[in-house]
Amino acid sequence: MEFAPGAPTWVLLVVSGVNLAIAAIAVRRREVRGAIPFAVVMVCVSLYSLGTAVRAASVTLSAYRLGTIVKFAGILGLGPSQLWFGVTYTDRESLLTRRRWALLLAWPAVVFVLVVTAPAHDLLWSVEGFINEAPLAAIRREDGPLVWATFAYQYALILTTYVLIALVGINWRGRYRVQVILMLSGGIIPFVGTVILLYNGNPAAAWDPGAFANTITGIIFAVALFRFGFLDLVPIARHTLVDEMVDPIFVVDVDDRVVDVNTAGTELLDEQQRPPVGRPAADVIPSYDSLETDSDETNSDVTVEVDDSLRFFDTTRTTLTDQTGTTIGSVFIYRDVTERHIVEERFKRLIERSSDMVAVIDREGTITHVSQSIEEILGYEPSELVGENITKRLHPNDRTEILTELSKHVDEYSYTGTYRARVSNSAGEWRVIEVRARNLLDDPFVEGIVLNSRDITEKQRQQRKLERQNERLDQFASIVSHDLRNPLNVATGRIDLLKANTEDEHDETIETIERQLDRMADIIDDSLTLARSDEMVTETRQVDLEAVVRDAWESVDTGESSLAVERTMQFDGDANRLRNVFENLFRNSVEHNAAADLTVRVGPLSEEFGFYVEDTGAGIPEDEREAVFDQGYTTSRDGTGFGLAIVRDIVQAHGWQISLTDSAQGGARFEIECTTVPVGKQTDVA
Repeated sequence: MEFAPGAPTWVLLVVSGVNLAIAAIAVRRREVRGAIPFAVVMVCVSLYSLGTAVRAASVTLSAYRLGTIVKFAGILGLGPSQLWFGVTYTDRESLLTRRRWALLLAWPAVVFVLVVTAPAHDLLWSVEGFINEAPLAAIRREDGPLVWATFAYQYALILTTYVLIALVGINWRGRYRVQVILMLSGGIIPFVGTVILLYNGNPAAAWDPGAFANTITGIIFAVALFRFGFLDLVPIARHTLVDEMVDPIFVVDVDDRVVDVNTAGTELLDEQQRPPVGRPAADVIPSYDSLETDSDETNSDVTVEVDDSLRFFDTTRTTLTDQTGTTIGSVFIYRDVTERHIVEERFKRLIERSSDMVAVIDREGTITHVSQSIEEILGYEPSELVGENITKRLHPNDRTEILTELSKHVDEYSYTGTYRARVSNSAGEWRVIEVRARNLLDDPFVEGIVLNSRDITEKQRQQRKLERQNERLDQFASIVSHDLRNPLNVATGRIDLLKANTEDEHDETIETIERQLDRMADIIDDSLTLARSDEMVTETRQVDLEAVVRDAWESVDTGESSLAVERTMQFDGDANRLRNVFENLFRNSVEHNAAADLTVRVGPLSEEFGFYVEDTGAGIPEDEREAVFDQGYTTSRDGTGFGLAIVRDIVQAHGWQISLTDSAQGGARFEIECTTVPVGKQTDVA
């Protein structure tokens, strides 16, 4: 064998070497899916260029035949190897079973045997000798149908490969789409060159555009390798696993540059930004610098402003490594937890800003959580109490009882109990705290006993104050009813004796004394009523409006006045004290108006739940309406001024409200709103 290499041969040898080097890089990255098939493709391309170089430099037919064998080894391997790479790169390996592989490789294997044994037969072609000499040697060769069928078979496989990659690659984004474009370019350019060669009708021609086009293939794949991370992060079923995910995903290489972003990730970024792929991760990924990178997998919380609103993400970073354990990149998944964060923050603020204290203790009584409100109520910072035993701040006399009660129910899930204890505040003062405890030790989200507490110190002081006031009122009532009424009864008895033994000329004087004694009796009665009128109503029963109204009307001297009950209603109240209300209201109307023409009406309110009492009298001037409820206010010479004050106190003792306005006829109208009592039934009165 003799060779006379020239410039074409050397160029083709360089191209062959470049493609072989790319194959070696792919083998080194064999842990990446698709690397081995790609390496085989590049070996075939290298053999294609090497065989063409050998043939171009051949001086003898034996040397030329060697180049043909090498070249056909590359040609026959290109179709199956590219299909292998295509189905692997696009995660379609299931398409090629072992049986299908055997069928696909059968034809190239048979043809290669025929190429090696070509001098012994004419099944492929017939050779008549050289038509060009080295350094661009060529022979005259007549190709048979098998050669053309082989070319058709190979390029059918190659076209199938690139159509498959193109169709799948349409759904990819960023760096992977660039990879697809580079692969298609690197494969189609030599394919076009070979088509031109075959179009000229002489596959054995010295000038093979496809072989020289492999130079461009080598350059393109070198760019794909070193600029766009080809074989570093290969997309495996990416459309399904990444682009379809609703969570933003970012892929970063070892140089902290973004190599891929899914659709959700792109939507998260500022629309005005440049394409993210290839840019520093810190310039693209939200809060990238604050993410933890100390271990292979980390979690962090990130807040991102999107469209003038805050969104909250739980981020997960996972390190990507090759088969040798070398780090090749990282995947960042941003899970949107905005809704969960809003719910948690709302709950947290409700707890922290509640007027009650909320604390959680474990089985041993150690405080594991306490709300911020404790600072305002007891003066402690929450951090001061976390880790302490709850008994430390309890009054010594209360510790045993509280601990005994809690210990008794520690294994009773959902148990609730209410306790009172004295707790020391930051100033060393003892405050009375009412605690409602609930056992949630078995709740995995709580794992403790929840204590809802409130300071009732002032409430207890006020209660004791009211108790003392009530005691004084009882003492006053006792004095009035006994020490004053007895002398009054004696005076009344004596006036009766005096009237029988006195001449008529003193009748006017005696009547005056009688009137004043009666007035003193009224004052005593009103004073006793007033003393008890503002005591809160604690026991109630259902009251019928019409019944209590007519009962009160019968007990008042109403003269010729008339009563009209428009409709009745039922509500809860103290019937005896309510009768006192109506008696005083009726007495007020009768005493301040002409009884002959007076009508008093009672009925339920139309807009609010309650009732009214109105008359057809002269009414009460607007500037006096607030004063009429004051104790001692009266415009009557014989009045005590206690009647409407008693009405006000009894109404308020029920938790109701009373107001004074004009009736439709210009008289006085008292409206009582039963604000805390549910609506009963209303019935028209015939």
